[in-house]
Amino acid sequence: MTDQEVLGPIIDGKVVASGSTPKFKAIYPVDGKEICEIYSCGQEQTDAAVRSSEEAFKSWGKTSFGERAAVLEHIARIVEENLEYFAKNETLDTGKGIGESLVQIGNSAKIYRYFASAIRSHEDRYIRYDNGTASVVIREPFGSVGLILPWNAPSMLLSWKLAPALAAGNCAIVKPASVASRAALNMVLRFQEALPPGVLNAVTGSGPDVGNALVKHPGIRKISFTGSTAVGREIGELCGNRLIPATLELGGKSASVIFDDANIERAIQFVMLGSLSSAGQICIAGTRILVQSTIYDSFVEKLKTKFDTLRVGDPMDSDTQMGPVINKNQFDKVMGYIDSGIKDGARLVIGGERLTGGIYDKGYYIAPTLFADVKSDMTIACEEIFGPVLSIMRFDTEEEAVSIANGTEYGLGASVWTKDINRAMRVSQALEAGTVWVNFYLDSPAGSPFGGYKKSGMGREIGKIAIDYYSNIKNINISSSDDVPPIF
Repeated sequence: MTDQEVLGPIIDGKVVASGSTPKFKAIYPVDGKEICEIYSCGQEQTDAAVRSSEEAFKSWGKTSFGERAAVLEHIARIVEENLEYFAKNETLDTGKGIGESLVQIGNSAKIYRYFASAIRSHEDRYIRYDNGTASVVIREPFGSVGLILPWNAPSMLLSWKLAPALAAGNCAIVKPASVASRAALNMVLRFQEALPPGVLNAVTGSGPDVGNALVKHPGIRKISFTGSTAVGREIGELCGNRLIPATLELGGKSASVIFDDANIERAIQFVMLGSLSSAGQICIAGTRILVQSTIYDSFVEKLKTKFDTLRVGDPMDSDTQMGPVINKNQFDKVMGYIDSGIKDGARLVIGGERLTGGIYDKGYYIAPTLFADVKSDMTIACEEIFGPVLSIMRFDTEEEAVSIANGTEYGLGASVWTKDINRAMRVSQALEAGTVWVNFYLDSPAGSPFGGYKKSGMGREIGKIAIDYYSNIKNINISSSDDVPPIF
C-alpha cells in the first residue's frame, strides 16, 4: 500500500484539493522534515462535506444493525491487513515508538469488531404495563456527527469515535488535528472501500477555523471532541448554544496511589508505562505518584534507576522506548513546567534537560524527568504537563492519600496499588475518577466505558454505552384499548 501523495478534505470518498486553498505541512517530529502538504478547508468545502453527509444519511440511517455490523467488520479487516502501514503513519505523525503505534492500531481493530458485535446483538426495549398499554424504547441516529481528533493518538481515537457513531447509524465528518492529520486522513481514505460515499468524510485545517466551523454548522447534530479542557469548554459552550449533545474527553492529572504492601517492582513498571508512553503526551498519563511514607525513599531510588535505563531515541527502532515530544511549542511548554518545579522547591531526581547529540539534535527530545518531595499545591502537581515529567508525593494514611489524589480539578483516571482487596475497593470508590485500575494501569479494552469526572469531560467512549451517546432515544407508547375514557 502506498501513501496518498495529495491530502486534504475527503468528500464523497475522494480527496478535494484546490490550488487556491491554503496548505499546511505534515512534519516528522524526529527531525523536523516535511512529510507532505495538506490542503485546508474553506467554508465552502466544510459545507460540501456536510451536504454529502446529509445526502448519504438518507440511506445509511435506514440500514439494519446487521448491515452496519458488516461494515464495521470490514473496517476491522482493513486495519488488520494494513497494520504496519497504519502504525508507521502514526509514528511519522506523532513521534511515538513504532511498538506503541502497533499496539494502538491493533487495539483500534478490536474496537471496530466490538461495536460490530454490540450493534448486532442490540435489542430495543419493550415494556408492558398493567393498564393494557405497552412501551417500546428505540435508538435512532442523529444524522451527521462531527468527530474532532487530538494529535497524540489520532488513529486509535478515530476508532473510539467512529465505531459507535457508525454502529448507531450516523454519518461522520472527521476533523484531525492540524499538527497530526496525515495518519487519520490516510485511514479515512482506506475505509472508503467499506462504506457508501458520503458516510465518512473529513475536513482539514486549524481548530479555531475549521473545527469551529464544523461545530457551528447547522447540519451537524452531535460533536465528539478529545483534547484540552480549555478547548473542550469552548466547544461545550458552542454546542450548548446550539442545543446539540457533545461528548468531551478532556485533560487529566491522574494519580497512582501506592501503599506499602504493593508489589513494588510491578508498580514501577506500570508507572513507567502510564507516564512515559507517547513521551507523556496522553490525557490519562499517571504523572502524580502518591507513595506511602514507609517505602517512599526506596521507591524513589528504584524508579530513578529505571528512568536511567530508559531507551530514548528513534521511534522507528523497535528497541526505542520513548521518542520526542511533537514540536517546539510542546517542548517549550514542558520545559517551562520543569523550570516551575525547580523554582517551587521540588527535588529534581533525574532528567530535566533537553537531550543533545546525534538524533537528539534534530528533534525535541526531553530526558525523562522525575521530581520528588512534591507538594500538592505546586504547579507541576496541579496542571496537566503533557510531557515526560513525573511528580512523586508522600502520604501516611489512606484518608490522606484519597484527599491528595482528589485534590485536582481533573478526574480522568487513577490507580491503586495494594494486596488488600478491601482497601483497594474502599479507595477505588473514594477516588473521583472515571477509570480506576487496581494493581495495573492504562489498559482500556473494547467494552470498558472511558471518560472523566469534573473537568476531564463528560460522556463515555469505548463501552457499549457509547452507542447511546450517538443516538436519540425514542419512547413509543401504545394502547390496545378501544374504550373512550371520560376525560372531557
